[in-house]
Amino acid sequence: MNPGREIRYIDFHTHHSVGSDDTIAIMNLMAGEDVPADFPGNTLFSAGIHPWYLTEENSHQLLTELILTAAHPHIVLIGEAGFDRLKGARTEVQYSVFLNQAALAGEMDKPMVIHCVRGWDELRRARKEVKPARPWIIHGFRGNGKLAASLADDGFWFSLGKKGITVEILKVVNMEHIMLETDDTGEPIAEVYRHFADITGYDEDTVSGLIRKNFNTLFNFGI
Repeated sequence: MNPGREIRYIDFHTHHSVGSDDTIAIMNLMAGEDVPADFPGNTLFSAGIHPWYLTEENSHQLLTELILTAAHPHIVLIGEAGFDRLKGARTEVQYSVFLNQAALAGEMDKPMVIHCVRGWDELRRARKEVKPARPWIIHGFRGNGKLAASLADDGFWFSLGKKGITVEILKVVNMEHIMLETDDTGEPIAEVYRHFADITGYDEDTVSGLIRKNFNTLFNFGI
């Protein structure tokens, strides 16, 4: 990616098209969706099989469709993939399909973006089984500090929306393993950055530099 001007904001996870010269947005696609032909500049994409839309009957079809979607050069992440105890296919199906997505991410040398609701045991088990070479980033994390600290110790990254940016969480996670996103409130990413600055005491330029550095580390980019 070669943005035309300095990037101030990075929205790590959104389901909406965002066009702004000073913002990179990673728009999430589902398996089988096509990357839009006329997507805005500075837009990247993730693609995965969300556990909500997974069934025992459609799992093979979705995996085939994901391989085709993920081949696009602007797909930089596999996911959101993961586990949800409240919605979606039974746990065994979710786990099997997650491992297939993790294998694809490994083959393509891409990080994964994770959706997880009450499926932390399965997520930890999968990480131990896969031993991924690239980071797994839990998006929209809103758990407590104890859970955050444990996941951070296991090597997970975090993508935080406004509701997940709390003193409790920021005390225990590695600042070099954080991204910011708009998915939980839909507010502009600039507002999420301002909230992060308020909670951390950083000035907004420092926040912008931190997230940009983390983004470059995650994707081996240089923006």
